[in-house]
Amino acid sequence: MPLTRGLYLLPLALAGLTLAAGEDSGKAPKHKRCDAFGFSIQADQPLRDLRDSLDNRMGYGLGLQWTHDHGEFHASRTRFEWNTFPEGHPVGPGNTTTYAKNLTLSFDHLFRLNEGPTGMYLVGGLGGVRWSLDQHTPAYDSNLTTTKLAVTTGVGLQVNRQFTVEGRYVFSGIQKTFDSNTAQISAAWRF
Repeated sequence: MPLTRGLYLLPLALAGLTLAAGEDSGKAPKHKRCDAFGFSIQADQPLRDLRDSLDNRMGYGLGLQWTHDHGEFHASRTRFEWNTFPEGHPVGPGNTTTYAKNLTLSFDHLFRLNEGPTGMYLVGGLGGVRWSLDQHTPAYDSNLTTTKLAVTTGVGLQVNRQFTVEGRYVFSGIQKTFDSNTAQISAAWRF
């Protein structure tokens, strides 16, 4: 199996390990374990090559998430998001305009920095991102759709049981020579 195909199986293995880590170890939890479903909104700042192609225009996104609390300091989260970046002004010598959007499925591990249901936490995750990139010049139009690995790192604040604020850096690419990393600010409501 080629290495790139093996990387697509990595998020599934991570999700399985995270869920297995949440099984009862015979100890009583310090706080109630629960599953929480929610939705999120985010602002997306494109970075590197994507920023240049979009003329530094910010994007936005909507998401759904399921968080499973493993007790003490650990939780796992499945996150599904749709992000879009509005078409930028023409850039470069070819006067190229670019419109980008993506669908992201990520399996995240949350590590709380303190006990209890509120407070700061760290985020680390792996997933897949399906990019669609449309570029237009006076001479030609180009449409590219590709699926790539996404690695997420960040920090969050659980304000109360229903509301979180999170800052994330998502490493991804569209082509070998085209980085599409993004910085995201997300607000999520759980119910």
